Amino acid sequence: MKKTIKKLLALGLCLVMSVGVLAGCSGGNGGNTTKKEGSNETASTESDSSDTTSSDDTQQSSADSGTLKLAVTTGDGSTTDDKIPTPWYNRIFSTNLMFRSLFTTDSTLTEVNPDLAEGYEVSSDALTYTITLKEGLKWSDGEAITADDVIFSINTALKTATINSIYTAAFSKISEVTADGNVITVKLATPYSDIMKVLTQFAILPKHSLENVDPLKLDSDVFWQNPVTSGMYALDELKVGNYFTLKLNEYYEGTAPKITKVINYFVSDYITAAQAGNTDYMYANAADQVELMKVLDNYKSHEVGVLFYKYFIFNMKGVDGKENEAMQNVAVRKAIMKAIDRVSLSALYPNATVLNSGVPNDYEAYNGFEYTFDAEEAKKEIIASGYDVSRKIKICYYNNDQTSIDLINMIVYYLEQAGLTVEATLSNDGTTDLFTTRDYDIGFKGKAAFSLNEWYTEYISSDALFANIFGGDTAFDSLIDELTSATDQNATNEALKKLQELEQEKAYKVPLFTVGTYVFTNSRVTIPEGVTFCNPLYSCDINFANWEVK
Repeated sequence: MKKTIKKLLALGLCLVMSVGVLAGCSGGNGGNTTKKEGSNETASTESDSSDTTSSDDTQQSSADSGTLKLAVTTGDGSTTDDKIPTPWYNRIFSTNLMFRSLFTTDSTLTEVNPDLAEGYEVSSDALTYTITLKEGLKWSDGEAITADDVIFSINTALKTATINSIYTAAFSKISEVTADGNVITVKLATPYSDIMKVLTQFAILPKHSLENVDPLKLDSDVFWQNPVTSGMYALDELKVGNYFTLKLNEYYEGTAPKITKVINYFVSDYITAAQAGNTDYMYANAADQVELMKVLDNYKSHEVGVLFYKYFIFNMKGVDGKENEAMQNVAVRKAIMKAIDRVSLSALYPNATVLNSGVPNDYEAYNGFEYTFDAEEAKKEIIASGYDVSRKIKICYYNNDQTSIDLINMIVYYLEQAGLTVEATLSNDGTTDLFTTRDYDIGFKGKAAFSLNEWYTEYISSDALFANIFGGDTAFDSLIDELTSATDQNATNEALKKLQELEQEKAYKVPLFTVGTYVFTNSRVTIPEGVTFCNPLYSCDINFANWEVK
């Protein structure tokens, strides 16, 4: 009852503020757009003709008769509607059907099972992993999948510009990777506790198709317009700006799926696509989206237990030396956090839990620190810091669902009550605007984390994205090494407590809360009994070969 009252108060506050606040926002695309949160990221809302129907009536008819329909969001800058999304950023349903890893995992993302590899061995010092690749594997173009593809993929991942931090954090610990026939030897400089779990997510890409591509431009290469795949499906047709279809991969050696065709619509609005019957699967964590989906009788909801963070990042300094002078004073950053009532903000989301660090408050490793809400004290601290209150605080965000609009309105309101001048800007390309353009002070971001480790590996000084706003600060590196090399829970907890203290001291990024996440499946799809969905931005075994479509 208490949370319901808070939610009503929060929504009331939003209604009071919404007209005045959003009138001052720049950017945007004219509609509601919930962007997929990438490392992360979620869904969408600007209406677009491609969200509701294909212009090809024959294609639509085919999709209604035994073809699985999926939606691919283009709203967050991680992909565009003229190519297939890279699986190295987020693993989404569509690309999970096309690209395989060495291993697969269960819904908890902890159990390791064979995929391209048939098995592995680990040395007693946890520094050497011997992985045996299956014999006779082939790419969708008929070329053999070999150990060279694995070595190429790992080495290239460390050079590419757009990639999930779980890969670079893990692979930076590799001192050597070699092969003898189909046996791959991976040697680590120091133990890395998540290395096998990371390999369940890392898609192996074809060396023969990509070895001459500049790694810095890999995600935008023409390869993604007609990719060579390793999974159950290969590309059939790509209709730019509308959809792409998948056909069975004739060279896939595993059990052939019962569903022989998949159509993937490029959309900017998951909800409209669902209402029009143009997606059989989607996920959501914004309250308005969850509520809208739950009233659709032809969809079943599946609550997924994941660490889905909503958080602030402060634009500090790029590795190029470009510094944001306004955010250098940590007292300003901490006063901003004190000015915001995060409990009221969390009431806008389903099953949200307020956080004070990357470690949830109910975890054994939580260090007990709390960010307190005190508007008057925040105002005094901002004045005492010497911050020029006439200068606009710029907030950059890339979610434009109604829940996110309400949240941004509330944040603007709270900061204005603390005496600050605020401008909120909707980004059409969150990745570029947050980590390259960098014309903001506070970024509002989301992250569907693989594990607690993923939250902290964003602080690594060499992280391909976050080094551009944290300036490549090396202060976290040794503590992250402690965390990722920990071999028991006590060592893990000790490392997490040290990391919490450091992140609370520096306040580079600050979590607001975690939110509940839901997967929705269309009733026309029959899912095998016992299937449990995992974090929707990763890959796990959902027994897809036995899915059926009415």
